Amino acid sequence: MYQLYRDRPHLVLCIILANICLSAWCLYLDPIINFDGVTYTSIAKLFLEAKAYAAFEHYSWPFYSLFIAVVAKILFIDVETAAYVLNTLFAISLTLAFVCIVAELSNNNRRMVMIAMVVILLFPSISKYRSFIIRDFGYLSCYLWSLYFIFRFCAQTNKNYLIGWIVFAALSSLFRFEGIVFMLIAPYFLFLFGATSIPHRKKVLAALSLVIASSSAAIIFWYVNDKYTDSVEANQHINSLWDFFASNIQTRLNGEPLSPLTFAGLLLDNSSDVVYELIRRMAIFYFLFAIYAYIHRLALQQDLPRKIWLIYLLTNIAMLVAFSLSNNFLVSRYTMATALTLLILAPFALDRLISVYGSSGLKTKLSIGLVLALLVAVSLEGLNVKTNKGFIKQGGLWMKQNLPAEATIYSNNKLAIYYSDRGVEANLDMLYSQDMLKQFIKTREVRRFDYVAIVANTHKPSEDLARQTLSFYFGIPLKIFFGENDDNLFIFSTTFQERD
Repeated sequence: MYQLYRDRPHLVLCIILANICLSAWCLYLDPIINFDGVTYTSIAKLFLEAKAYAAFEHYSWPFYSLFIAVVAKILFIDVETAAYVLNTLFAISLTLAFVCIVAELSNNNRRMVMIAMVVILLFPSISKYRSFIIRDFGYLSCYLWSLYFIFRFCAQTNKNYLIGWIVFAALSSLFRFEGIVFMLIAPYFLFLFGATSIPHRKKVLAALSLVIASSSAAIIFWYVNDKYTDSVEANQHINSLWDFFASNIQTRLNGEPLSPLTFAGLLLDNSSDVVYELIRRMAIFYFLFAIYAYIHRLALQQDLPRKIWLIYLLTNIAMLVAFSLSNNFLVSRYTMATALTLLILAPFALDRLISVYGSSGLKTKLSIGLVLALLVAVSLEGLNVKTNKGFIKQGGLWMKQNLPAEATIYSNNKLAIYYSDRGVEANLDMLYSQDMLKQFIKTREVRRFDYVAIVANTHKPSEDLARQTLSFYFGIPLKIFFGENDDNLFIFSTTFQERD
């Protein structure tokens, strides 16, 4: 980082300003908080209210929310604004780390650095989440800095780089649990690849491996037990965590008996899901560029950096497959760390294309021009993050301003509850969902709330049926907020005489 600033201070300033502008643009197009953001900001409020125990009770890994609370406290701003400020800072840090890595691997080549800056600033999967309040930006920033310092340590075995590597690996674990894995494997491949002259190397490596295995098992057991205990207790047919994960695996088998063969098929299926989601996150062009650069050794030409890059990549993929297998789902953005690890190589392939362009024939020039034009189009299209959620915010703010503060509200959309300002506990309650609304209508538990705010699409039979049922029970809506594509927010008052 210091070298980048020393050699190209204007480039660093450009990166900072570009990130601020891009984040502001995405927030302008999508100013509505995301569902995860409701949870993180609510927990941050608990920290500001000196309710740390309650914060850990609601969320087992609340450190991101703690950082939000600290920013809010220092800058004297509300937690939502603090979260956006914090994520913009993380986006700047992430961009700088990516550019520094490419600079390190390209011997500080000027054109490579410029290409890397453009690639990471316009990377569609980064743009997509700039308006989100998510902990991923903090994790990815620290993850990339840890990778940068390990590459620096490979080039210059300076203990300061080793300390930086371990520190950022540790910091990344405050945002996502996956960071612990990299922190724990770090000493292992340090000794494996870089410490060949250490006396009694095999004994040291064996002892270190034992410590790592024990520490990994202890931390993983604590985290998994804390995260899934409620799910186990909620299911009467499951007695342990092993039963819980086995049940998820059995669900994927569709009734087939679990055997080595069926498990191998399931493992292959999950691996395919991971690769598919990874290619989606990389917008395929960048994926192909990265593969091309790796095969042709355009980057990572030395064995040690190449091995470490592979370890990071394969560890990420292994974690994704294990998560998908045990939880029976995979969120696309979970592949971001893997995608960025691959993306590091993409600028090298782009540099080759640009180099070839000047000395190639007309057909080759046209082909390269088309590829670059498509890449620019995909990247710019990723900046279109406009969503149709504004009507929910309008409805929530209307309820905040016009309904009694003590009135209880039920909704099938958590954002309506958030903007109606029903309190932190309501924001963290898992009660608000479409499935629960159907159950509450069926059992008539909606009567215990003063108001019901339902987001429904008139062209979706199940949603429109819920709206019609509420209209039958409680009469015409008190207020309607119209969105796009026939999505609307209907607010009913249950204080009217309910029909039989």
